[in-house]
Amino acid sequence: MAGRLSFTVGFLIVASVGLLHGACAASTYTVGDDLGWTVPKNSSYYEEWASQKTFQIGDSIVFNSTTGDHTATEVDTREEYDNCTKMGIIVKVGAGVQKTFDRNATLYYLCSEGTHCEQGQKMIVKVGDGIAPSFAAPSLAAAAAAAASALFFSTLAIYFLN
Repeated sequence: MAGRLSFTVGFLIVASVGLLHGACAASTYTVGDDLGWTVPKNSSYYEEWASQKTFQIGDSIVFNSTTGDHTATEVDTREEYDNCTKMGIIVKVGAGVQKTFDRNATLYYLCSEGTHCEQGQKMIVKVGDGIAPSFAAPSLAAAAAAAASALFFSTLAIYFLN
């Protein structure tokens, strides 16, 4: 009986560490990888780059530009994105501007300098399923705390039931 309990508790501890690590892990992506954030040779370069990534809440993207003047402008709608509307949250890009995702959403970024957007310096980022929730989603810390609490009480239940 004691061996079974030890095994069960050990298993739950290992499982909880794995779950908490997975809930808190986040990735940082450099937009365009080695190319950085610049006018691309292929006008669909950034759309293709972003579509190959799986962005989650807590992940970050970094806009890097080492040549020319560039911005990372976040526009609100697909229409503004398609029309290269140059109004929105404008951040001048140099050695690195980081954006951390805090919700499921579809986000639209473009460069508002000259005709850079029209030349393909723009991208659509889908975080999670790309659909913003209609309610306040719990933070990763709250989700991790809930998972730890559930594992603790499960362990107690197993202990007292054996």
